[in-house]
Amino acid sequence: MAIWLSRFQRPAALAVCASLLGLGLASSSAWAADPKPPTISPEVTKFLKPAQDAIQKKDFDTGIAKAREGLAIAKKPYDREVALKLLGAAGGGKGDYEIYAEAWEELVTMEGVPADEKMRAYRALSQIFGKGGNYEKAVPYAKKWVDAGGGSDAYSFLATLYLIQKDCANGVVALEKSVEGKEASETELKREYQCYTQLGQKDKQVATIEALEARFLNREYLLSLMSVYESQAADPHAMMNLYRLAFDQDFLTRESEYVEYADMALEAGSPAEALKVLEAGIGKSAVKLIAPTDRNSRMLKQAKELTAEDKKLIGSLDKEARAGGSGEADVKVGLAFLGLGEFDKAVEAIERGLKPERVGKVKRLDDANMNLGFAYYKLGKKDEAIKAFTAAQTDSRMARAAKVWLLALQKI
Repeated sequence: MAIWLSRFQRPAALAVCASLLGLGLASSSAWAADPKPPTISPEVTKFLKPAQDAIQKKDFDTGIAKAREGLAIAKKPYDREVALKLLGAAGGGKGDYEIYAEAWEELVTMEGVPADEKMRAYRALSQIFGKGGNYEKAVPYAKKWVDAGGGSDAYSFLATLYLIQKDCANGVVALEKSVEGKEASETELKREYQCYTQLGQKDKQVATIEALEARFLNREYLLSLMSVYESQAADPHAMMNLYRLAFDQDFLTRESEYVEYADMALEAGSPAEALKVLEAGIGKSAVKLIAPTDRNSRMLKQAKELTAEDKKLIGSLDKEARAGGSGEADVKVGLAFLGLGEFDKAVEAIERGLKPERVGKVKRLDDANMNLGFAYYKLGKKDEAIKAFTAAQTDSRMARAAKVWLLALQKI
């Protein structure tokens, strides 16, 4: 609540009062053009003139007392209007917003009070009642503020009132209205994401977390996005490429994250990549090795043995791939070079496999292009990486992972 309550501290309230009232006894604009403008009854003036003088001297207690005396005998609408405005000004000046609200709740029902004054009053009343936790009054006044033309600010405050009450169904509708025609802030997007998740609106949930990740690349948004994709049975190769991004940006912190990535790398045929991930997790005390026979220890042993085998055989495997005509063999060699950190050789092997005379035998063009894009990225060649990721994006299985990488390249 502190975020929005701070908008209605005493200085702000004084500004609102001044703008609403002008602290004078002049007639309202509704009557200004009347050839016979209304006047205050002499018996009421006896109290309202001293009230005005006291307010100007910041003697708000006297202002309140005199305004109440004038209000008690006021009969004509204009007498009541001026008395109520002075009462509201004195209450707001003193910081007594109950008195301010008391005056303006009646004023907004009166004819002759200009629409712009009413709109500012609706805003103030919704904030006052919201601050006090009186949402039964705050929400209707916020709606009136919206209807009076309060625009984005009014919708935003209405959304806040709903969300404080954990009413996502109404809150997210107001929130959507508040960001129409402009770029939503990070806080607004997070609120939308939370509500869409709660309401089970999957498409909007995905679109919002994608927008968060695209604009504010960090661990929270990328891992949340990956969790959403995984719940939708995303392709394992696509998930592995997202783990690559998370690992590259040092976003992994939990044992399950390191282990899952390593397991995917082993399954994909990149043991050296798996070994690097596990060793990083162990180095950060995230991955625990309890006993030689536990899962993590067995996975580490497997990654070490297969990496040693890759290092021993990579030269001969590369020669065989060059001599053959299978692009799939080239791509597999390229993946091995990628895991070993030999990115220039990875690029050479994968591009060889993607040549027209070889590419026909490549099983997963999208995966090959993602590997190529990652290798180019590690070489610092972003333009080439973008081309490769863009090519991978044409396959529906890899489209979302490729898009995430393409957006991330704008920031890293």
